[in-house]
Amino acid sequence: MQDLDLSTIKLLLVDDEAHCTKLMEAFLKQAGFSRITMTNDPRQAVQLYREVKPDLIALDMRMPHMDGMEVMRQLRQVIPAEDYVPILIVTGELDAPTKHKALAEGANDFLNKPVDATEVVLRIKNQLQTRRLHQQVRMHNEHLEAQVRLRTKVVEQTQLDLLNRLVLVSEYRHDATGAHAWRVGRVAMLLAELKGLPPDQADLIKKTAPLHDVGKIGVRDAISMKEGVYEPAEFEAMKAHTKLGSKILADSRSPLLMMAREIALTHHERWDGKGYHKLKDVQTPLSGRIVALADSFDVMTHACSYKTPLTLSQAREEIARHAGTQFDPELSGLFLKLIDRDGETLLADVTGTPFFG
Repeated sequence: MQDLDLSTIKLLLVDDEAHCTKLMEAFLKQAGFSRITMTNDPRQAVQLYREVKPDLIALDMRMPHMDGMEVMRQLRQVIPAEDYVPILIVTGELDAPTKHKALAEGANDFLNKPVDATEVVLRIKNQLQTRRLHQQVRMHNEHLEAQVRLRTKVVEQTQLDLLNRLVLVSEYRHDATGAHAWRVGRVAMLLAELKGLPPDQADLIKKTAPLHDVGKIGVRDAISMKEGVYEPAEFEAMKAHTKLGSKILADSRSPLLMMAREIALTHHERWDGKGYHKLKDVQTPLSGRIVALADSFDVMTHACSYKTPLTLSQAREEIARHAGTQFDPELSGLFLKLIDRDGETLLADVTGTPFFG
């Protein structure tokens, strides 16, 4: 106990009898405590707690206007749950029912009236030691939690870096910059936001949507890079990139990889059930429906060797025309609003660093 710095300890004494608070103050000052706040009106206890932020509260049980039980109830509502602020009950009534009720309301220790100077100081110091130990444990836990957060962030950043490179690999033969993938991620995020998804979910879609075509790594160049219409067998081989992407991203509990897998598998589904795997309307996960729109829009509006791009207004008409057949009708309506709101900025390449990181 000797290492308690009593000059820094803040005490709050609540007792309607002034001579009791004065006597307690004298005992405590003689022991080395100096920061003592007192009130003889229990209605002031909560406000004084807010102002003083005491390390310990000594509280009488029987008082006018508000008894000790009610004061404790009000104090426990404002004392942070993670903070240990001991309440010492000072009373002449220490029968078992009173003790039990006081303990139920949050009392930590008891003192009989009339108080003994030595007992007052020892009981208060004991409670302050408990408070200090509680604070040390809390600080240690906070430190450990900070370390865990830091290490988790490092792991997540490593995952993002690897996924970033996986996107570039999957797009390299078609677009060495990965611009299409990043644009799809950005537009998918904007649509997710309009849909009302929480920010963390919209951000997850932004980061994972660029992996939608990762399965093309396993499709032969003669097929994946073919210009023009596919023969039936070629189309079946091309469709396999969704399952290949799902397989590449499978068997992970990482939210990033789980979402990326979901998108890779389902981004070619149609609302009418005529997509790659015949999923119909909401059988396709929301992430897949969002990326289906973002991907189709980007393909429509950007040039490639075998087609010229549609204008923004032409792409808008295409999405409106296919709402309820190819695309989720609700998402299509939101996408039209997105086009009207953001216009040509939806066509721009992502500047700066990719989304991952």
